[in-house]
Amino acid sequence: MEAKKGTKMHERKYMIKDNRLVKRSNQVPIPENEPLFIFRAKDLKALPVLVAYSMIVDSLDQKESIQRSVEDFRRFMAENPDKIGEPKP
Repeated sequence: MEAKKGTKMHERKYMIKDNRLVKRSNQVPIPENEPLFIFRAKDLKALPVLVAYSMIVDSLDQKESIQRSVEDFRRFMAENPDKIGEPKP
């Protein structure tokens, strides 16, 4: 998974497989009745939410993973300012 300008994004926790969202580490699909919320880097409000979330998680591993996502979001936003905007329903 390559980012622009040769910068590699960190591996994501989930992926699409057979039209289902599955956890990459064990290939277990997220149940269809489990609520899910996805942030995209083009959403102007996503970055501050990720930063706030990183401050309240307890696991150091999770904090580090979120921080890598924050760095990926910042890079995307800096390289794609024309794609950034207010979230839409």
